[in-house]
Amino acid sequence: VRASSNLRVKNWIKMTSVIVKSLVNSARQSKRALYTVSSFKRGLSSAVFNKSELSVTAALSRKLECSPLQKRWLYTETDQDMSQHIEKEIENEKKMGASTASYFKNWKINSNGCEVSMSKSEGNETITVEFNVNNATDLVEEDLKSEESMPHMICRPPFIVEIKKPSGTKVRISCQFLSEYEGDDGDENEVRDKFEIEQFSVYQKEISPATYVCSGETMDGEMYEKLMDMLDERKIDNDFANELIEFSTGYEHGEYIKFLTKFKSFVDEK
Repeated sequence: VRASSNLRVKNWIKMTSVIVKSLVNSARQSKRALYTVSSFKRGLSSAVFNKSELSVTAALSRKLECSPLQKRWLYTETDQDMSQHIEKEIENEKKMGASTASYFKNWKINSNGCEVSMSKSEGNETITVEFNVNNATDLVEEDLKSEESMPHMICRPPFIVEIKKPSGTKVRISCQFLSEYEGDDGDENEVRDKFEIEQFSVYQKEISPATYVCSGETMDGEMYEKLMDMLDERKIDNDFANELIEFSTGYEHGEYIKFLTKFKSFVDEK
């Protein structure tokens, strides 16, 4: 019986030596992990010295239960599940397809991540439109009265129109899209604005907190209409708004795929 017990202990020693080596290799950069390995080895040495198979088993279960290696194994399983989910999400998003190549041909477009700036010259003026597609997506239906209409995602970001004169003086007009539900009670033949003016300001060089800002809610009604006419004359109208929505929807979709790709790379990193 003693010989059989000694043989089992030797087998345990061989198995645990492999585990110890693996623990040491994974813990070389961590003092706390090395302490765990050292403690494990001490418990194992005591078990071998006493030739107790039960002690060996206890040492294994006690130290591996809280070892960084086991935690890493569990974390990796979660990472793998997440990685597979993201991969499927990327494939599905790419199948949907969205292009921005055909929009705003007369504009010079610059982008930095989710920030987009477009500019063009009209006469002696320079017109710039800036927007950010972050947190600007909505779930809408084409026909709110149809039960068969399927909802889909569109991007309607707030945007800023800047009109610059040769003197350097600028008018900065902040606009936001109206909800699809707003204005539905009006005349069906009436042309409704797709967006509204939130506020505007006049300044030179750079805008600052000291610059006066006129709110669209409190400005004179006739002045508001004239300001909308100014935008309309510069082709910042409903057609522009529709094109901006289509462009932003495709652009945001592309940024979302980039985001998923970066996140997957992070999850896959060992």
